[in-house]
Amino acid sequence: MKIIIFIIFLIVFAYLNYSFIYQPRKDRIDNLDQQIYSLNNQIAEGKRIAARLEDLKLEYQELTERLVFVEVLLPKEKDIPDFLVLLQETMDEFNIDFSNFSPQNLTQERDAIYARLPINLTYTANYFEIIKFLDRLENFPRIVDVRDLRLNPTGDEGNVNVTMNMFTYVLMKGNQ
Repeated sequence: MKIIIFIIFLIVFAYLNYSFIYQPRKDRIDNLDQQIYSLNNQIAEGKRIAARLEDLKLEYQELTERLVFVEVLLPKEKDIPDFLVLLQETMDEFNIDFSNFSPQNLTQERDAIYARLPINLTYTANYFEIIKFLDRLENFPRIVDVRDLRLNPTGDEGNVNVTMNMFTYVLMKGNQ
């Protein structure tokens, strides 16, 4: 009888030891092994990035320089009046008599860092002055995209009525 009680006691002790000591510790060890594996992967990724640090610094510097260049070509919203004044001064320089000069509302495509500013122009000028004006727009300090250019002769010799739609692009502040 003592042997049976001892065996039952030994089985209960083994069961309690397994259930309350061994299994929780084994689960904790497995969990810690998983964390170690994850941390080792993060360390390896960090070492790969650290090995490329100089290349990444150069790439960052190049991207920063490109951003400065793009900011010159793309005015910010607050610079739009300056752009419009520059455009009007250029038209005055080439003796362009505009009858319609109407900037429209900004339109921004989804996820774009820029918006388009459409400008509708209707003017009368000498054919050669129009060519010079368009050439100046091509070399403008801001990006200007001329679309839908229509020329109609007037009764005056050498003058042409011009209707054109053009776009300039504006760097949106919220996406920088």
